[in-house]
Amino acid sequence: MPRIYKPLPGQPQEAAKALIVFNANTLRAAVIRDLAQHLDGDTTGNIAKRIGVDYRQVYAHIKTLEAEGLVYAAGEVGVRNGQRIHYSIDLGRLRECGLAYMSYLSGE
Repeated sequence: MPRIYKPLPGQPQEAAKALIVFNANTLRAAVIRDLAQHLDGDTTGNIAKRIGVDYRQVYAHIKTLEAEGLVYAAGEVGVRNGQRIHYSIDLGRLRECGLAYMSYLSGE
């Protein structure tokens, strides 16, 4: 998957610089941020529209984040409710991951 270094719409310059410093994927960061701003959750299609990319790109990042326990799908595991699946973010888990990364970088 290619890395995207250009800021996405609405991304503050300081955030764009931090993403470059940490060699972070700006699209994944945009997906995480969008979910954090929409705590009721949403579909990959709606997330994609808001950040201006194809829903398949969002879905790929959602699946990775879901596998790491940061994102979860609404409803019972393995049971679909119609064609649209709403995904939400676990902000507590996001903070844990961020703190663990910062601790590592700080040499702790």
